[in-house]
Amino acid sequence: EFLNESLQKPTRHFWIGLWVPAAGTGWTWVNGSRLDQDQFQVDLEERPGACGTIRGSSTIPDNCDLDSQWIYQKEATKL
Repeated sequence: EFLNESLQKPTRHFWIGLWVPAAGTGWTWVNGSRLDQDQFQVDLEERPGACGTIRGSSTIPDNCDLDSQWIYQKEATKL
């Protein structure tokens, strides 16, 4: 619920672990795997050094030097 509400605020942006490390590499996840456009369709300019961010309901390329919040997958913690 928190994540859904946060994503609806157009002033907030979140880095999703997607970037273009170098020219010709294409969009890549931080674990080194290439973006599968069949599973996660984005129409982003492949600019070297760009990071994929979510703002509102859009996924956009952004400057990786910006301070952004992160959305990432993490192992569950046993309580």
